[in-house]
Amino acid sequence: MTDVLLFNAPVEQPRGSAHAGLHPPLGLGYIAAVLRDAGYSVSARDLNVTGLNPQLIRRVVSRESPAMVGISAHTETYPNGLEIADLTEAEAPTAAVVMGGPHASVTYEQTAVEPAVDYVVRGEGEYAMRDLASVLVGRDDNDQDELVAEIEEVPGLAYVSADGNVVATPERPMIENPDELPWPARDLFPLELYEKPGNVLFSRGGCPFSCHFCAVNSIWVDRARRFRDPEAVAQEVEHLLVDHGLRQINFADDTFTLRRDAVLELTDRLEAIEAPFPWDWTCSTRVDLVDRELLERLADAGCSGIQFGVEAGSQEILDATGKNITLDQAREAVSGAAAFGMDVLASFMFPHPDDTESSIRQQAEFMKEIRELGADISIAFTTPYPGTAYAEMTAESDLEVAADDWNEYDAKHLIMSTRNLSFPELEELFEELVRDVGLKKRVTA
Repeated sequence: MTDVLLFNAPVEQPRGSAHAGLHPPLGLGYIAAVLRDAGYSVSARDLNVTGLNPQLIRRVVSRESPAMVGISAHTETYPNGLEIADLTEAEAPTAAVVMGGPHASVTYEQTAVEPAVDYVVRGEGEYAMRDLASVLVGRDDNDQDELVAEIEEVPGLAYVSADGNVVATPERPMIENPDELPWPARDLFPLELYEKPGNVLFSRGGCPFSCHFCAVNSIWVDRARRFRDPEAVAQEVEHLLVDHGLRQINFADDTFTLRRDAVLELTDRLEAIEAPFPWDWTCSTRVDLVDRELLERLADAGCSGIQFGVEAGSQEILDATGKNITLDQAREAVSGAAAFGMDVLASFMFPHPDDTESSIRQQAEFMKEIRELGADISIAFTTPYPGTAYAEMTAESDLEVAADDWNEYDAKHLIMSTRNLSFPELEELFEELVRDVGLKKRVTA
């Protein structure tokens, strides 16, 4: 019998997806490690590796007979997460089903009332799952009043009470020192099957910026970003290189260079690692948080690739997104990174709420310019994820959303119109952009 069984809900087509199966799920890895340290037995399945196989799920649940089943899901994978919950309930009706992840955190009131979901974890899951396990695992009494009283004392949960109302326990304080957490339990996942198994977090938490298309600050409500000790990060990197034989590390932070002093200290630590073979690392950040000096330092310390979220090619549209960057900053960041030999990826979105024919054509021209400066280009369809300002706009304005289910929120389909352009007009303009820019694929996420 396993105390806690964890599932990572998969995208619709894991093997054919551009973004499924790239990295092990660090969130579940951290939760598993914390549960283990607390003395619980834990197993995990990343279904982005196998796909959503009902027979496999039933067999695993039946064999392991867990007291708790935790399911992590993004918006796109939320429907599959609910199917996992249904399968679990049918196979192990006494197991407590817990849903977590970005989508459930933002939509906890809707998620909590799903028939097969017993509890929702809002925000950080490590200590919430540990504390919930302390109440549920090994419990053999039928005192419901006592159970309810103990659950009410676990911060960061949502659930349906006996009278049918959704109860949200108090907010859980954010983990102030990320280094108090053990390293993720990567041994629970088949690292050899991931395209990029060496993902590492340098920091965790919210974001000081307010991009209208991002939901991060609806999940990390205090907005603060908490950085790990660079020496501890370097030790984890060295462990992945030496003990696992990995040759590339990917820093999973959306904004790796948010704190310049911490990044510079980390580069010193990374450069001092003595691996038995050559290795390199990649990261993502904003164009306004790098300069030539910093980019040179990253490259000297082994950074081989960097991604910049540019998002739009018209300054007017960029200003309207809340991104708070300029086209000139994008030019300087891309040209600087390319000059120091990094592989540069500039990511764009299509469309934005205020886009017009003119602004979309400006974006096409700017994408070509950025490519000439040395960047590869990716483009994703803008998606009004729950918790974003864009989602609020679709509810309050004349923006139309053409999606029948959450699994269409995958950034690979045009599901949002603009204030100025209809879906047919946007389809035509997108095909024009793809031809003009010379993109190899219609869309990449």
